Amino acid sequence: MISKQLVVSNHANHDLEWLSMTYAYGFSPENTIIYDRTPDDFEGKTKIDHLGEVISSPNVGSNPYDIGRFIVDNYDDLPDMMIHIKGNLLQKNYSTEERFVYALQSNWFVPIDGGTLCESYFPYLVNNNWFAQPMEWEDRTEGEKIDEIKMIKVYPRISSLREFIKDLFEVEDNQIPKFLSFAPGANYAVPKNCILKYSKNFYKKIMYYTDYSNNPIEAHWFERVLQLAWQGCLKENFSYIVD
Repeated sequence: MISKQLVVSNHANHDLEWLSMTYAYGFSPENTIIYDRTPDDFEGKTKIDHLGEVISSPNVGSNPYDIGRFIVDNYDDLPDMMIHIKGNLLQKNYSTEERFVYALQSNWFVPIDGGTLCESYFPYLVNNNWFAQPMEWEDRTEGEKIDEIKMIKVYPRISSLREFIKDLFEVEDNQIPKFLSFAPGANYAVPKNCILKYSKNFYKKIMYYTDYSNNPIEAHWFERVLQLAWQGCLKENFSYIVD
């Protein structure tokens, strides 16, 4: 049997009792990890340690920070399959229960989204929960707020999603796809071999680039590039090494 791990990121006092539905598909508290950001003094904080191993996490970087942390901490001993989800996966309509169950049973890469891309779609939203974002939209939006981006960023030499992709991978402008498909909330079933296509340094960047705010722009950029990385053949850019 392949080893599996359910990784719940960016938990902030969500109702997680629904995770018990995963027990029918090879999961249990023994192979579930929950990164918890709920303050200890938060009134009404719910008990969740019966659902899995609870790891206190700083309230930074949204869920990409926790994804990066899990991979960095376990890089040399990763399970065969990892199911990365947010604690409100189904409550916020990131995906459907049917799609989630399909991902739980997989041993291959699965974006936990709303399903396959249809021929006719709006540029932002498909089937109410599946995104395909055109790079032209990103370029225009970031061009309008470039001064704001430069002001708030802790890593100021990257000022757009396009430059961010080129920082992570060895690609030219004409190699960046016209549309970026991604699972909202960065919810994915990922095999170990997809993770290990990239060095530990790649995942350290996720933490390092997002640890200055609870909702940094880089977290949104990682949300958009993880699918591009894990399903493709992009070569890692080693020009910047995180200590």
